Order: sequence, then C-alpha cells, then structure tokens
Amino acid sequence: MKVFLRRHKQVAIIFLSLALAGCLGGRSAPTSFYMLSPFSPSQAGTSAAIAEARIHIGLETVGVAEYLNRNEIVVNLDNTVYRLAEFNRWAEPLSNNLTRVLEENLTNLLRDDSIDVILAAQTSIQLDYRLEVDVIRLDGNLADKATLVAQWALLEGEEDDLMLVRRSEYQEPAADNTYKGLVLAKSRTIEKLSRDMAAAIRKALANR
Repeated sequence: MKVFLRRHKQVAIIFLSLALAGCLGGRSAPTSFYMLSPFSPSQAGTSAAIAEARIHIGLETVGVAEYLNRNEIVVNLDNTVYRLAEFNRWAEPLSNNLTRVLEENLTNLLRDDSIDVILAAQTSIQLDYRLEVDVIRLDGNLADKATLVAQWALLEGEEDDLMLVRRSEYQEPAADNTYKGLVLAKSRTIEKLSRDMAAAIRKALANR
C-alpha cells in the first residue's frame, strides 16, 4: 500500500511540474514576415521607341552588408548595439527583395526614356550597360527612423568601362512603433535611391 501511494505521489508531482511548465512557458509569439515594396507610380507611361532602339541596362543582384544577410530584421538600438528581431523576419533573402524592388522602381522611372532595366541574371538580351549596387546599411529603430547607405555604379558595354559611381545616404521616419512602420520607412528610402539613380542615369546617357 505504501509503495502504491509513493508511486501515485510521484506521478502527481510529474504532472504538476508539466502543467506549471506549460503555464510559465506559454506559447511562443507568432512570427511575422515582411517584404520591402516598390513605389506605386501615378501612371505608367508608354514610349514610342521600338524595341530595337531601346537601351538595355542589366541590374546585377544587389549586394548587402554581411550584418544584414540574415532572416531576422536588424534593429539598430544606438549605432553600437544591434538586435535581431526573432519573431519579425524577412519573407525572402533581403538581397533578392532589394534587387526586385529596385528593378521595378527603375523600370517605372526610366520607361519613357526608352531605357529598359532588366535583371541581368535572368536575361539573354545583349546589355548596353550594367548596374551594380551595394547596400552598406539598411537598418533603423522602432518609432525612430530607417537609414539606407548605398554605393552604386553604372558600367558601359562588355569592357565594363566605369561611367558613374555614387554613394548615397537617406533617412525616413518610421510612422509608429511597429515593424511594419519600420519596413515601410525602409521602402521609402529605396524609393529615394531609385529616383536619384534614375535621374543620374538619364543625365549620363543623354550626354553619350
């Protein structure tokens, strides 16, 4: 009888421990996934230039600084301390997302100038120019601001003659204390970069 009671007591203690662990641990917070987005053009124009007369620029895959090359969104607490947002992540590799957003932005901005921006890795078209972009910094803090620092270059022809090289920095305030607000602010910095790149490319090619 004593042995039975002792075993019963041990089983009860095990179940109580498991119940307490469940109450204390609770469920993990759900993970949210985010993507940068291109700007929405008011109206996409159409160019009268025939396909053969258009200029083709190949956008290489955008490079990102190694500290950004991860699934979690990087939060910059004070330019010295950084935190990885465990439950707030990019829906795809940041480099791929940046490349696609830049390509769409530049396509909309340069379409009427008879300039086509194409993903270099996905085309067999003969390219007139190549565009290389490295993102050195793309971070921020909740309810503060997003910061983008990028370096980019436009190269001509198969010989890769350097036509343009620029280093640009942008900041955009985050609308609120959410990761969505921070990601939207980052998208706006990408839009600013896209507009400056389009203006510089347009000017450089007009002088050729």
